[in-house]
Amino acid sequence: MMTDEIPIKPVITFDELRMKVEKFVQTDEMSYTEAIIDICKDKDIDPEDIAKIIRGPLKDKLEAEAMELNIIKRTTAYLL
Repeated sequence: MMTDEIPIKPVITFDELRMKVEKFVQTDEMSYTEAIIDICKDKDIDPEDIAKIIRGPLKDKLEAEAMELNIIKRTTAYLL
């Protein structure tokens, strides 16, 4: 007996996430954090799960926003 495997499609890909976040930030004037949380609610995704696919410039923008809001400590580099 042969079993057919059903391919599992991710709920959202990184590219879809990136485009939706940028759209919300630019058109709806949301913060990056608000945009990601809104997408998580819409897609019924745990924010901890979506954190696994955030990378590159989107991650950098999210970190910069969190530093600006004093959610995470600022990182500074000094040249000697």
